Amino acid sequence: MRKIAVNIVALLIFTMTIVVASNGQSNDNSNASKKQPDRQQSKDQPVKIKSKPVIRMGRCSESSGLVTLRATFDKSAVVTKVEIVKSSDCDSFDKNAVKAAQGIKFSPAIKNGEPVTINKIVQYSFSGY
Repeated sequence: MRKIAVNIVALLIFTMTIVVASNGQSNDNSNASKKQPDRQQSKDQPVKIKSKPVIRMGRCSESSGLVTLRATFDKSAVVTKVEIVKSSDCDSFDKNAVKAAQGIKFSPAIKNGEPVTINKIVQYSFSGY
């Protein structure tokens, strides 16, 4: 009886090994077909943010707010221009948000395999609670 149980377990392990191996092969083939359909598409990548500076609150009479900025993410991996699109109505917070946006570390966007300069909207919110 014990010999039969051992044979059944061995057969189950063997069957599972074959099933897992065949699934791995079909997944590998499907991944390969996904990687090569369009070479140009695989070269294009958005900006990748590596780190963002911690923003200081500043002295504001408001308990919360939001500042919207337009930042230029240069192909040289430096934020070259930041402008306020919509103020938080707190000058010190707006200035701190601009300074923080200028310190963003990132990898530039890639288009056709080359780094490119792009503009993106960046928002900072604050809450004094």
